[in-house]
Amino acid sequence: MENTREKVAAVTAALRRSGVVCDLFGGWAEEVLGLRKPSTHSDIDMVYRSETFRELDSKLRDIPEFEEVPLKRFRHKRAFRFYGTLCEITLVQGGEGPVTLFWGDAPFLWDTPLLHGALVEVEKEPISVVSASNLKRYRDLHRDRQPHRWREPQALEAYE
Repeated sequence: MENTREKVAAVTAALRRSGVVCDLFGGWAEEVLGLRKPSTHSDIDMVYRSETFRELDSKLRDIPEFEEVPLKRFRHKRAFRFYGTLCEITLVQGGEGPVTLFWGDAPFLWDTPLLHGALVEVEKEPISVVSASNLKRYRDLHRDRQPHRWREPQALEAYE
């Protein structure tokens, strides 16, 4: 199965069945909200609203369709392959407002509300999607997230 709308629906449904709720983000979110024309996608981006990845890590280990990508295991991100497609999940914590702590020390403050107002149907699967304003804000402030740090070995988070 290629990285298609069907794959987006399948991965979000599989996560939901396992008790994990993630919200669609990135290029696929832009496409399903009509902010960009349909195109090919290299991955499926999502956000996970929680204070830690502890529950997500625990649940994903028990699902054979999800194969973790250890080199993308950071304090703010997890990644796995779902039937060959790379899926990346960014942690969004609550606190005073939605925030992602890139590398544990570089805050990115999300606009509120974080999500688009209504669920969006993708191949008959209801999916929550990050709001258009947050998609634009994230894209506009991309450089502020210190992308050079992706290559630092000390940035990798150990398995618990």
